[in-house]
Amino acid sequence: MFIRKLILAVAVATTAIVGSQASNVASAKAKRTATFKVKIENIGSADGLAAADGSKYPFALSPGLYVVNHKNQYFFEGNKRASMALELQAEDGNPEALSTKLLTKVGSVYMGVFNTPAGAAKPGPLLPGGSYEFSFSGSEDMKFNLIAMYGQSNDLFFAPRVALDLFDKEGNPLSGDITDKLLLWDAGTEVNQAPGIGDEQAPRQKMANTGKAENGVVTLVKDGFTYPNTQDVLRVTITAQ
Repeated sequence: MFIRKLILAVAVATTAIVGSQASNVASAKAKRTATFKVKIENIGSADGLAAADGSKYPFALSPGLYVVNHKNQYFFEGNKRASMALELQAEDGNPEALSTKLLTKVGSVYMGVFNTPAGAAKPGPLLPGGSYEFSFSGSEDMKFNLIAMYGQSNDLFFAPRVALDLFDKEGNPLSGDITDKLLLWDAGTEVNQAPGIGDEQAPRQKMANTGKAENGVVTLVKDGFTYPNTQDVLRVTITAQ
């Protein structure tokens, strides 16, 4: 009798374990997924922005980088020195070194450089009226982040404060206008000049990485110069499909 009871108990326990594992597998399979399309539009005026000397310059966004994975993926740490890879993105609009650094250090499910405006034949900055577009797939436990340089600045860039959840707690996918998530940061690597007229800013500098070193840290921009409200020059939308 004892042996029969023992066999029965083991069978029940085994069934419970298998059932639990099956439940976990089913739960994992039930994670919501979606394909996300991102559109970054330069909605700045074709007439340009007013510079400090009264002249006009076009708002431009550099090529940039996006990352999608299961981590709180950051491109930088606030109040810390910028990496060389971030410096290249912030000063010269070059995301290649940053993409290599992130892929090597932390890995990525999806990572991509956006550098060719829609309809353009070759890579280039995003000028008024243009857009960058890209798509990726993601699941409930994944996050999204992106970065791009403020054109005609010394070392300013747009990025969210934190990576964005692709799904909320109710399982709804991220969708709509996310421009307000983008903040304007100062990499602290090069001394700032008035935007649009500095001789050490593209397209006026003699060559890349030639500005006066600042030896500062990454912070939100607060240099005393005037910059447009982000939502007046950029529109970033994400659509879940």
